[in-house]
Parts: sequence; structure tokens; C-alpha cells
Amino acid sequence: MNRKTGLGKGLGALIPNEIVVDKKSKINEDGEMVDQIDINLIIPNRDQPRKDFDDEKIKSLSESIEELGLLQPIVLKRKGSYYEIVAGERRWRACKLAGMKKIPSIIKDVDEFTVAQLALVENVQREDLNPIEEASAYKNLIEDFEITQDKLSRIVGKSRSYITNTIRLLKLESYIQASISEGIITNGHGRSLLALDTEKKRKKVYDFIVSEGLSVRKTEELVKNYDAYFKPELHKEQKKSIKKLPEIVDIEEQLAINIGTKVTIKESNGKGKILIDFYNIDDLNRILDIINQK
Repeated sequence: MNRKTGLGKGLGALIPNEIVVDKKSKINEDGEMVDQIDINLIIPNRDQPRKDFDDEKIKSLSESIEELGLLQPIVLKRKGSYYEIVAGERRWRACKLAGMKKIPSIIKDVDEFTVAQLALVENVQREDLNPIEEASAYKNLIEDFEITQDKLSRIVGKSRSYITNTIRLLKLESYIQASISEGIITNGHGRSLLALDTEKKRKKVYDFIVSEGLSVRKTEELVKNYDAYFKPELHKEQKKSIKKLPEIVDIEEQLAINIGTKVTIKESNGKGKILIDFYNIDDLNRILDIINQK
């Protein structure tokens, strides 16, 4: 029987695909010992990238384990008088909830780097991490074990650019990161916000995303045309200081009504220019069609 190997392609090197266990220790088809380990001697992996566990999903898995038993052992590493989880924390939590005293386990002698890799790979493959947890896990592996993004991309089976863009989410303000973690906005929204150069601008657009329910595409347009959307508000005081002739104001209002967008006339000594706001290429084409018809 062929087994997959390589951390980037799966956990087959550590977790066999088919294992049958009973109440006694047993050798599986790959020659590995499946032991029954006291569940109170098992501790979570401190490098576990997943921070939030869905209580409802844990409860559902627990009920399944009560009915059918644990179909796949967890993987542990001996740590003093305890055992640290290498892979399977979600199963361990569900077994505790189900009231199990012992849990089928495979004991592996692996170093800390391998433990961290496997914890990350298991979660990434099962899509159990939210984007911020994933970004933190990538960053920690790179910094703690001094590996390159290229090597990490091979380990987790993701492109280098994907890893780079994911880690960049950690540059966002904490409240934006929390919104991504909670699913209020997506990582796509977060990447769009990174294009803005100040926290003030990001906060203004973030609030607009949440209040208006903007899609990622609409957010990208808003970011690209930030000044067109928000410049009038940002320069209220400057506008107040400019005294315009009443007839110029009237012309601005007439043009705005005819064109359907804001029009600003800058005039001095009978000379000047007309500024017409547009919010995207489609809006610009609409304005040009109106002008051409005139």
C-alpha cells in the first residue's frame, strides 16, 4: 500500500490512513504502536496555531465519538511525564467532552520544529484556521525557526506570494484583525485596506465597509479612488476659507445637477478650471456620454 510522504502533501508520514484500535495497545498496518494514553496526561501543543475552537463542532464530534468511538488516533510527543499533542487537539478536546479516560495515540519522537510544522499543516489542510491565525502561525514559524518563506511555502503547499500576503494582514490594526478573525470582513477586505497609508484612512474605509456591507471589489474601488470619495470631507475647513462669487456657485450647482456628480469651479480673475468628480471608470464614461450629448 502506498503512503503519501512529505509535510507539504499530507500527514501520512505520521498519521496512517487506516487504523483499527481496541482497548489494548495494537500494532497498525505500518508497524506503529497505537497506545491507550491517560487523557489527563495529555497537554496541548503550545505552538498550536489554532486559537479558537468552535464549541458546537467539538460537541458534534464528541457525540460521534460516543457513538462510534475515535476512528483515528491522535499523535503525541513525550514531554517529561506528560505527552504533548502533535496532531489532533480537536479530537482530544472532543474525547474529553465525551468523558473518555484514555485515548488511542501514536507516540512520535520528533523535534520542536517538526511539531510546529505538523500542527500548522494539519490545520491548513483542514482549513481550520481563520486568516489571522494562519498569518500568525506563518510568522512564528519563520521567526522562531529561522526558515525562509520559500521553504515554508513548500512545507504547507501554498505559494510564496500567498504566504507573504497572508502575513501582511498582521500589519493591520487590532480591531481590523479581530473583524477578519470573526468573519465580519474577509481577508480580501484586509488586503485592500493595506493599500492605504494611514490608520485614519483605513478606519474611515473600514467603517464604510461594515456599515454599507461592501464587497471586496467595491472596497478596492473605494481605496483606489479614496480622495474622490472622501476629499470633500477632509477639506471642509479649507473650503470654508474660500469665498466664491454667487454666480460661480450657481454654475457649479447647475453643472452638478446636469452631470449627476459633484462639480467644483476654481476661478481667479476670470480664469480657472472645472473639476468633475467621478468614482470609477464606469462613472467617468457615463459623464463623458452626457458631455458628448450636450
